[in-house]
Amino acid sequence: MKSSALGYRLRRLLREESATALVRIGAARGGEWSRKLVWTGESYIYRYEIADVSSLISSPRIEGVEIKFIECDADADRLAVEGYEDPRVVLRHAARRIRAGAVGCIAYVDKQFASAGWVGFCPEAKKTFDSLPYRVAFENGEACTGGSWTERRFRGKGLYAYVFGQELRYLRDCGRTTCRNSIPVGNLPSQLGQSRYGARLCGVGRMTKVLWWRRWTERVAEGDCPSLAVVRNEAG
Repeated sequence: MKSSALGYRLRRLLREESATALVRIGAARGGEWSRKLVWTGESYIYRYEIADVSSLISSPRIEGVEIKFIECDADADRLAVEGYEDPRVVLRHAARRIRAGAVGCIAYVDKQFASAGWVGFCPEAKKTFDSLPYRVAFENGEACTGGSWTERRFRGKGLYAYVFGQELRYLRDCGRTTCRNSIPVGNLPSQLGQSRYGARLCGVGRMTKVLWWRRWTERVAEGDCPSLAVVRNEAG
């Protein structure tokens, strides 16, 4: 599966991206590899009281979007038979996440993979899409979300916020009333995409990695996301 997935993604990149874009992607991958050696960064940690979000979900600015939830390999197998792109082939780490118990919320456009987010009900699932060690009270019924990814040609069309709303609806249907997630401090689009669903800041964490050494620090924070306050001030 791993080698075939890599081959598929390479063929897709060659078919859909320009030479300049491929160079940019290669540079980003190089940066990703370097961050595995030495990296430091801050993230906001959010807590959501999951109410009925139906009225808050806005349709994305693209036709033909379908949402499919993948709870196990059998779900992915069935979608592949029906002609949908297999997220285990298209999306890195998808197979590992599914087998660890994470649930994929997958957006398709004409049966082509467009965007994905992940939901976790246990620590093992969370680690596959969010390795930051902030606490999620799974034993008390909390859940977590994360690991979002949108294909380049579908970005800027409201898919992120739409998929996240569907994740919250799924969690509510599963009987969960609270979830947590993290977003890097500099990722303003994701912060804005989640703000409509009652995102409340509950902490700020910093991860520092040097080779195999890691240090995590976390401080309590409350209220709106600071980045959103900056946006409101600029708009005002």
